[in-house]
Amino acid sequence: MGQQEQEYYELIGAINAISVLKEELELRLEEARDDCVREALDNAIALVGAQIIEYQHRRNELRKALRLETLNTSEM
Repeated sequence: MGQQEQEYYELIGAINAISVLKEELELRLEEARDDCVREALDNAIALVGAQIIEYQHRRNELRKALRLETLNTSEM
C-alpha cells in the first residue's frame, strides 16, 4: 500500500473517531445545565466539527489523486 493510500484510510478512521467524539460532546451539551459548561462544550463541538470538515477535504483530495472516485459515498 502506498503512502497516499495509507493516509487516505487513516483519514477515514480519524473522521469516524472524531465524529463519535462530536456526537458524545453533543449529548453532553444536551445534558449540561450550567451556561459556562454549555459554552465550553459548544466551542469544543465547533472545533471538532471544523476538524472533521478539514479531514473530509483532505480525504476527498486524496480520493481524487488515487482515482478512487468510485468508492462508496458512505465514507463521506
